[in-house]
Amino acid sequence: MTTDVTLSLTLPAALAAKLRQEAAQRGWTPESLALDCLAQNLEVALRHRVVLERMEQVDAALLQLAQTVGEIEAAAEAVEPGALCRYRPDRDPAGTP
Repeated sequence: MTTDVTLSLTLPAALAAKLRQEAAQRGWTPESLALDCLAQNLEVALRHRVVLERMEQVDAALLQLAQTVGEIEAAAEAVEPGALCRYRPDRDPAGTP
């Protein structure tokens, strides 16, 4: 069950006048327009945080991959890059020599 949250918003007089004017031109209330603006900005902020969180997860995974490759390389005398991945500099993108 969701509970409504009450917020108090204080706007500079010029911005409040602009909000009232724009809302009236479209038949909206200033409160509904402000609420829509706030909701959109919160959605953008949430998406931004999710992107940052995912970037941190990718960075952590890349660090772990680099550490694993380093451990493999340290354990073997000579590691051929082709043994660790599909990249073959001597082949074209189609995979033929």
